[in-house]
Amino acid sequence: MTISEPSPELFLKIIKRIHKEERFLALKKIFGVSLILLISIIAFIPATNFLISEIKNSGFLQFASLAFSDFDIVKTYWKNFAFTILETLPALSLALCLVILLTFLQSIKSLSKNIKNIKIIYGYK
Repeated sequence: MTISEPSPELFLKIIKRIHKEERFLALKKIFGVSLILLISIIAFIPATNFLISEIKNSGFLQFASLAFSDFDIVKTYWKNFAFTILETLPALSLALCLVILLTFLQSIKSLSKNIKNIKIIYGYK
């Protein structure tokens, strides 16, 4: 019983298939990250509008403007002022905007990394 060696063409076919799969996975990652980027851009607009409306409705702007108009009063009662600012701050809508913004920034970072990787795979410098 003899074991025959595989042909040299088989090795080349395997390497070509591996490279083809690497390119496909890189393009798939770019598509996925681009989709997340687009969704975060689209979601940021209503989230920002919601944050602005919450800031207007909560009275946060009136208390924040007090710091510029009557700074001596704010300095005297700074602890009460700080608690009032924190109570009127729309934390949920602010957190939502920040999560969407961080998702946007992370997807830009990931997209640039994946584009660099695909340039390496395709042999561009």
